[in-house]
Amino acid sequence: MSQQEGVVIVTGASRGIGHQVCLNVLRTSAHLHVLAVSRSPTTLPTSSRLHQITGDITDTHTQAQIKGRLQALNQPILALVNNAATVESTGPFLDTTSSEWTHLLATNLTAALVLCSTCIEELKKSGGRIINVTSSASLGPIPGFSAYGMTKAALNYATKALALEYPEVTSVAFYPGVVDTDMHQVAVKAAAAYAASPRTTMDTAALMAKLSKPIAVDSLGALRRVL
Repeated sequence: MSQQEGVVIVTGASRGIGHQVCLNVLRTSAHLHVLAVSRSPTTLPTSSRLHQITGDITDTHTQAQIKGRLQALNQPILALVNNAATVESTGPFLDTTSSEWTHLLATNLTAALVLCSTCIEELKKSGGRIINVTSSASLGPIPGFSAYGMTKAALNYATKALALEYPEVTSVAFYPGVVDTDMHQVAVKAAAAYAASPRTTMDTAALMAKLSKPIAVDSLGALRRVL
């Protein structure tokens, strides 16, 4: 990143990756301000360049606070790091409740896009960056994380759309891999629960038998037997 003065916005700043990103910017870039947004108060060190907003990123009041704080700072927006996320449900895909779906999508997708919309004009002026923190769960179903992974897959798609439609801004979907965070501990517990109830060899053989039947899928998604 250049030595241009400006502000970096980081959501999910109270712990894990978001917390560390804020620390790194404050420690290594004396010309940058950090707007740290988190549901709970952070333990970030006091700094004249640190500006904190505590609130739910999905709430319109919090979103309005972010917009107001950016206007008050009157600094170029150099980067938006959409890091805030929730797992919400770690059970079977279709056990995810309507309220869980609503919160998953609002946190992992909609809030990020609202912030992109808020910042896009300033990011275009500065030639800044949008960094959407995604997950390997978005690349394919993982037991217990399919609902979460689906929202991250949607965020990946949104990132590609942003890159296409706003070429003045560098939009990146960042896969951090396995990181020792609170969210990772949730993943470990969910994986252990599934590993504790493995399929039997009989179940697996029966499933393979079903898959070996001569079927194909037409363009409408209907199953049709192949002769």
